Amino acid sequence: MNIKQLKILKTLIETKSYTRTAELLNYTQSNVSQQINQLEAELKNELFIYSNKKLIESEFLLKILPLVNDYISTHDQIIKLSNEDMTNKLKIAAPESLVTTGLSEVIKMFLEKFPNTEFDLLNNTCSKNQALLINGEVDIAFVINTGIQNNTIKKHKISDDEIVIVAHHSAPDTLDELLRSKRYNHFVINEKDSTYRTMFEDFLSSNLMEVSKTTELWSIDAIKTFLIDDMGFSVLPYRTVEKEINSHKLKIIEGNEQFPTFYSFALTRKKNWDNNLIDLFIQETKLYMGSNKIKGEID
Repeated sequence: MNIKQLKILKTLIETKSYTRTAELLNYTQSNVSQQINQLEAELKNELFIYSNKKLIESEFLLKILPLVNDYISTHDQIIKLSNEDMTNKLKIAAPESLVTTGLSEVIKMFLEKFPNTEFDLLNNTCSKNQALLINGEVDIAFVINTGIQNNTIKKHKISDDEIVIVAHHSAPDTLDELLRSKRYNHFVINEKDSTYRTMFEDFLSSNLMEVSKTTELWSIDAIKTFLIDDMGFSVLPYRTVEKEINSHKLKIIEGNEQFPTFYSFALTRKKNWDNNLIDLFIQETKLYMGSNKIKGEID
């Protein structure tokens, strides 16, 4: 097993095509097939199976994929360290709510201090971000949640994040009244994997409350546009609607008193050796986005 075989494997996972993999890596298709066959022989397991004429990962491949990603990442870091002139790169996954309310500014300031740094920034749900970190796809994953249960990763608390119910300033003042209103009982929210959406829907269920209509939108800006146009209500981190509340375009609806406390976390992998660039970025993030109450890493 060598790095060439693993990079062919990783590309094949992404393309699902031997032909496309060969084109991207500048190999012949027969060479790609040969390398995968050799890898399967050495590992004594199938890596791919065909289903409905589609190439899909075997259960064995899915099991070893985090190790494969770590192997490739370690190789790339060793090569990087061997050449001090190479540009440093950070791969970061973060939810939109953090990217648009501070994280983009942190990246801007970081680039002013360390201009040779490059960033790959992925925008996903919090659960997807954590999965990308565990699989070795990113260096840092930012999430908003009540806590992190996985003990195999490092958890760096960045800030407290209040989750609020928001609607147009002419909406009813309380959640009970809002849900009784035919006009305002319209939940406008992002994807189902959103941690605060899941929390709110569980809250409704446990309190025997019902939403009559739900609209899923692709971004927080789109959600806020709906609300400012007086269509329904939403549940969002306060940081994402602070400007609209201060300018009286939106208001907080009473009813979130029973919501659990949410936090912003930066997650990193425990088994990686110390990476000064990662540590520096997390320090900058805490300084800019954190509060005086935050004291370093949570075990």
